[in-house]
Amino acid sequence: MQPEGDLRHELDRPAICIVDDDSAIRTSLMDLFDSMEMSAICFESGDDFLARANLGRAGCILLDIHMPGIDGLAIQRHITTVKSMLPIVFMTGRATVPLSVQAMKRGASDFLLKPLDQDEIILATDKAVRRNAERRAQAAEIGGTVAHAKTLTPREKEVMAYVVKGYLSKQIAHELSVSEMMIKLHRSRMMRKMRVKSLAELVKKADLLFKHVEYFSYENT
Repeated sequence: MQPEGDLRHELDRPAICIVDDDSAIRTSLMDLFDSMEMSAICFESGDDFLARANLGRAGCILLDIHMPGIDGLAIQRHITTVKSMLPIVFMTGRATVPLSVQAMKRGASDFLLKPLDQDEIILATDKAVRRNAERRAQAAEIGGTVAHAKTLTPREKEVMAYVVKGYLSKQIAHELSVSEMMIKLHRSRMMRKMRVKSLAELVKKADLLFKHVEYFSYENT
């Protein structure tokens, strides 16, 4: 059995998922990424990809649009449905304007035409991997912020809501009909639990919660 630490490291290492029914293209792309010391995994069809791929790992997908069985656009819809953070770089030898527009509107990172140009592949996959890293970093930040917010008491949430709106402790005490000393105590505990040292940091985390977490909203306070 692979040690848990090694598995975590492997999942964090970016991998290019190559999905194409043309074995020559798969081999060519594998050779390219191998020469660049980049990890790549091949899938011979859309069905093979959905059966074996780990959609939670780091990296991106190099995806042929026209394949027997499940095609590229169907995989893109699935990726969106399951909220995978893997960006898609489409490949096709039969591009049309409506098709490329449809793919890009649905969130594709890039759209490459066959025969593939190595420089374009490298640029597109590098852009997609960086995009994935940004998404994963944001998800980690949101997850950490949510975990911290869940440790707040109802009163500390109330205090936080007023603090991010710019209320002073005296004003919050008046709004909640409690002593200013108690508000300062709740505020201190709230700041410590949220792992912030400044109002600017707190506002940033509160905005993150408001945008991404349904249970936490300070608009109605």
